[in-house]
Formats: sequence, C-alpha cells, structure tokens
Amino acid sequence: MPLEALVSSDSHIVEPPDLWTSRMRGDFAERAPRVVSEETGDWWYIDGKRSMSFLGVQTGDRFEKDARELVIEARWEDVRAGARDPRAFIEENEGDGVVASVIYPSEALLAYAIPDTGLCSATMAAYNDFIAEFCSEDPARLKGIALVNVDDPAAAVQEMQRGRDAGLAGAMITVLPPAEEAYDQPRYEPVWAASVDLDMPISMHVATGRQFASVDVDQPSVREVSEAAFYLQDHFIRKSLGEMIFSGVFERHPKLRVGSVEHEVCWLPFFLSQMDYTYTERPLRGDWHRFAPGVLPSDFFRSNCFVSFQEDAVGIRTRDIFGVHTLMWGSDYPHTESTFPRSREIVGKILADVPEDEQALIVRDNAAKLYGFDVEALTA
Repeated sequence: MPLEALVSSDSHIVEPPDLWTSRMRGDFAERAPRVVSEETGDWWYIDGKRSMSFLGVQTGDRFEKDARELVIEARWEDVRAGARDPRAFIEENEGDGVVASVIYPSEALLAYAIPDTGLCSATMAAYNDFIAEFCSEDPARLKGIALVNVDDPAAAVQEMQRGRDAGLAGAMITVLPPAEEAYDQPRYEPVWAASVDLDMPISMHVATGRQFASVDVDQPSVREVSEAAFYLQDHFIRKSLGEMIFSGVFERHPKLRVGSVEHEVCWLPFFLSQMDYTYTERPLRGDWHRFAPGVLPSDFFRSNCFVSFQEDAVGIRTRDIFGVHTLMWGSDYPHTESTFPRSREIVGKILADVPEDEQALIVRDNAAKLYGFDVEALTA
C-alpha cells in the first residue's frame, strides 16, 4: 500500500544555539546569528536584530490543544530530540511512517533576509556545513538542501558545488529576489546551468524572501495576520516561477527542475490558466519572449516544476490540471503545523479518493526520484 512508506519532501531540523558562533570566523564572527536568553524564552538574533524563538517544542500539540495554548517562545532545552539529533530524527519519523526526508532549516530560512550579502552568504555556508554533517548519519534516509545566496551568481555556483561535494541533494534560493534582480534576468544563467550539471534541483521555500529582515512576533494588526495567511503564502512563488517561465529559462535549460516548497498547491490552476491567457490573449509587448509554435507557458510548469504540499485537500482535487507527477507531500516535521505524528492518517484522508498508483507518486515516488532515495532498499 502506498501509505506504508512515506517520503517527506519538506522536513526540518532545529539549529543548535552554537551553530553559527562556533563555525563562523573572520570578519563575520561577531555578527553571526546567536541566541539570547530572555525572560520568557530563548530568541535568535541575526546581525543584532531579533528574529524568532525555538521551534520543535510542540510538535503534534495542535491535535490536542486549542490554538490559544500554542506558544511562540521556548527554550533550547525544550526542543524535541528528533529535531536536533539525526538518529532520533530517523527513529521518530519512521514511527510516523516516514522512511526518508528532504531536510530544510528552521531559523536559517530567515538568513535569506540578511541585507549584507557577505554576511548572508557566510551564514548559509556555515549552515550547509552543519546540515551535511547531520545528514551524514544516514545519507540513504536524510537528504539535506544547501542554502544558496544568488546575489552573486558566480559565488552561488561555487557554494552549490561545495554543497554537492559534501553530499547535499539540492539547492534552495530566495523565493523573492530584489525587484531589480528578478529571475528573468540573464545574470542567473550560470545558476540554472549549475543546477543541471550538478543534478541539484532548485527549491524556493516559504519565508525566504530577500527583503524581509525578521519575524514580527507581536503581529499587532489584522493586516499582518492576513498577509501571513494569504498574501505571503503563494504570491512570491507565483511571481518568481512566472518570471522564469516567461523569460524562457526552461526552454534554454530543459533539464532544470525548480520547485515550490510549503506554499501548498490550490493556487496552481488559476496561475497556469492566467499565464496561458496572458500569453495567448493579451496584446503582445515588444520585449515578450515567444516560445515555439504550439507551446504554452503552462507546459514548462508541467515539464520542469514541482510542488511540495502538506495538507491541501482542495489542491489535490485539481491535480489533473498541473499533473500528478509534479506533486510531493511533506510533513513539515517538527514544526507546530506539522502532520507528525498523524501523517498516515492525514494523508490518508486527503488522498482517499486518489487511485493507489497516484498516491504512491505523491507520497513517495516523485520525491524519491527527484532526490535519489532508494525506497525499495529502505523498505526491504
């Protein structure tokens, strides 16, 4: 049965307090992300600016508690073992039916918003060293994603190569580059080419916009809550993928794979239809790229893009529009909104009306193929 062995395309670790202070040297050592213990919890500070507290302390609590009981402040010692120890990570996830995981960061997601590009890159390099060591516990089950700062494309390619040499399976770039450096620009051609040459799929995870410096824990206004729930969820990924598609990136790099992580999927049908409508029905601007006759923008999404979802039952019902081969499930372990420890149950309900062969693709085979997991060996 497909749900007996799950592969999570989006799981996380929780970074230890000394990750950056113990690894970053030279000019950036004094500005390395660090933890400050405050009255109600431990908080990360990035270049002197308050970021967020520790995650991984209430995994599964949402199933047992009212939302008003969930916390946003915690101590490092309260972080569950599986979020910080690779062997415990593997054992806990196996208990949830997850035999292999693609691993993203927690605090380091916000490294993309560090304004100083040198500090941004140094922070990411230190994390990449850490996650490579973490995943070396069992490379067959744990595949880490390298964080890459594309402000300098040549340096980004070097970091991708370094990550691949260390055993990392993919590269993550900002979901929202600066407006003047959008992904339709030729400057990124070396990054796209390196992704193909190194066999490192590129992903764009929620909360990695280059222009946001921190999380505002207080969220004093309804507008900010609304943005967190809707605007930030899929707006930026649509913008970035659209820029890549319309500028012919996938036409020039037909083997390039680029994906959306933790933005869910129900936005896809409208996104694809509007791209095609714009391309075919609106007046042509002089600088618009044109594809080969009969080729539509949506075709490049289906051939080159992938999407990782968590609990989007509505989006799953529209999978025929964007292709079941693009879909990958992720548990988001060990974050508060994770499906752990009820992943089998939740995925089972979401995919109840989906044929078993498609279920297998969504919860296991698509991610296994993209990132090189040998599921047969893991489940033998």
